[in-house]
Amino acid sequence: MTGLQMATLAGMVVGLGLVLAVRAVRPAPPSLAAALEQLSAGPTAGTLPPPGTPPSSAGDRRTWLPPAVVRPVEGRLGVSDADLAILGQTRRELAARKVALALAGLLTPAVLGLLCVLLDVPVPFVVPTAVGLALASVGWLLPSAEAREAAGKARTEFRSNLESFLTLVAGERRARGSVEQALEEAAEISGSAPFVRMRRAIRRAALSGRKPWSDLRDLGDELAVPELRNLADIAAVAADGASVYNTLLASARTLRHAELSDARSRANEVSERMSRPLALLVTGLTLFVLVPFLIRMFAVSA
Repeated sequence: MTGLQMATLAGMVVGLGLVLAVRAVRPAPPSLAAALEQLSAGPTAGTLPPPGTPPSSAGDRRTWLPPAVVRPVEGRLGVSDADLAILGQTRRELAARKVALALAGLLTPAVLGLLCVLLDVPVPFVVPTAVGLALASVGWLLPSAEAREAAGKARTEFRSNLESFLTLVAGERRARGSVEQALEEAAEISGSAPFVRMRRAIRRAALSGRKPWSDLRDLGDELAVPELRNLADIAAVAADGASVYNTLLASARTLRHAELSDARSRANEVSERMSRPLALLVTGLTLFVLVPFLIRMFAVSA
């Protein structure tokens, strides 16, 4: 392939990226049917979001890619709904990030190849193509891997906060007679994200006339945190008049021991990872010292 053909192909790829960017930035034309329906619609009662739904943030406005491009990607993210729910992200946000990084990785080598052609620097066509495909693959896979890792850390933080919440509920339950009041008072203690989610679920249940442990159980199912479902079951049993003070403290101790075990496992993994480069460094230093001495010794003996 000649340089002119490579420059033409690179220009076409860059032009396609510019067209997609302009289409995403350009506001869509207003829909007449939607405007008329909005004008003729009467007042409607507000509905509460399902348990565990994070508040709407500016992240939805950052999905600047066209919906036609993002929508087919939403079903192929490689991340479960529970992972996205505990992170407070939507499938559209993650899909937009994956598409944006993949396009950036694919177009960057093409732009650099075009600049090299304009500067009369010989660059084989295979090099920007291979580099672009490699960067696009990394840009496509990296957001999903980061989301799964962040979801694991978020669950660990949730369990750590749940341990404190169980202890607080046990104390409030012993001081007060109502399970609902014990859950409400314990949820007001902290402003961390897990406490905020549990507090919202409890308030939502109170406003809807439901028992709080039902919404806590739904929240545990949505976030894939089985310890929260266990707390909801214990609260339901306590509502029937059973004494659950020791049960709550035992659950808190179990979570504490599990957290310490995970911390030890992570520390051991870090130590193992550190031992490998240290061993490689010692081997390199040994060879650096011994090889010249051995070379001189064999040269003298020869």
